[in-house]
Amino acid sequence: MLPDWLHWLITGAAVLTVLLLSYYLLLKPYFYRWMPCVGTKEYGTCLPEGYGCYGIDVSHHQGQIDWNRVSATLKSDDIPVRFVFIKATEGGTFLDSSFRTNIESARKAGFVCGIYHFYNPGTSPRKQADFYISNVRLEKGDLAPVVDVERPGRSAEALQRELVDFLSALESHYGVRPIIYTSAKFRHNYLNNPIFDNYPFWVAHYYVSRPATDHNWSFWQFTDRAKVDGIDGYTDFNVFNGSDKDFENLRIR
Repeated sequence: MLPDWLHWLITGAAVLTVLLLSYYLLLKPYFYRWMPCVGTKEYGTCLPEGYGCYGIDVSHHQGQIDWNRVSATLKSDDIPVRFVFIKATEGGTFLDSSFRTNIESARKAGFVCGIYHFYNPGTSPRKQADFYISNVRLEKGDLAPVVDVERPGRSAEALQRELVDFLSALESHYGVRPIIYTSAKFRHNYLNNPIFDNYPFWVAHYYVSRPATDHNWSFWQFTDRAKVDGIDGYTDFNVFNGSDKDFENLRIR
């Protein structure tokens, strides 16, 4: 039988370990939500400082959007929402049910539109590219085509090789290099290959003051808790990292 002092020492160490793990795994990643807002408080969230071009991204998950009300954000003197990323396709057969309505309404409202495909590593990259191309006609002024990459597939090597095939097919068809969306962590773990340094990135990283990546990025999805008039519930909010000229260079001419 253990002496009382050793029993209490072991118990105390176990409790301390649980508390530390709880802090680092459950609390610390979300501390940014409760940090004092040092930037501008707008759209129900704290906007990071140093950016002047903002945007949202939508799909059928946002439900029926009142684009007339959303378009009022374009007239904001301080924080205008200038661009919208809209989901179109996924894999080789899924067309987002709200895509047609969203893209038509967003363009009509005057937003710069980016149209994205959710990449499925279990489906042929050529089939996915053909499906996107058959459903998406980019117009002058739209952003370059976008691919959302979140699933690793069977290996990083296979994902990278097949993703390059997909990207090359889109670039060949549209004549512009696609934009890649992924999280900062996924970029590091699965797309940490110099070949992807040639593509503009849209990086997701929440509850931080800046995305934790050593690579260059063009867009940053910094929160999923924004409130925009005309959209029920929360939506993602993004900033563009660059000059007006840099932004124009990503648009279809």
